[in-house]
Amino acid sequence: MSPEDVEIVREALVRFNQDFDADEPDLSLFSPDVVIDNSNAMFEGSVYHGHEGVREWLSWTRGMWKRQEIQGRDFIPAGEDQVLVPVRLVSVGRDEVEVVAHVAVVMSVRDGKVTHLKTFQSRSDAVEAVRLRG
Repeated sequence: MSPEDVEIVREALVRFNQDFDADEPDLSLFSPDVVIDNSNAMFEGSVYHGHEGVREWLSWTRGMWKRQEIQGRDFIPAGEDQVLVPVRLVSVGRDEVEVVAHVAVVMSVRDGKVTHLKTFQSRSDAVEAVRLRG
């Protein structure tokens, strides 16, 4: 995993936060065949494919939350193409109630684009998944 790939993951999370309310999100850091695997998520366990899938995932998220921010706590290279990111996920409901969750994502990068993003309920779950893969 190159430092450039880690930076791509960091920037992808920044763009998610910036584009949460955008009519057309900036998907330039995502491969056209990207997979967003939300199957471990507490509220919604779907898998989304391609740029249209990313838009669908964002639309679902915006439908549930008034605002959401992914705060990457650390960016840990994991193997040749993955970055494990423990995150503080801050979600604000329509009633303005703030919900904070500590979860993790593992993102894969190939040819300068995010190709896969998988959510985990805990850092230890993400670490175990990366360990099993490697």
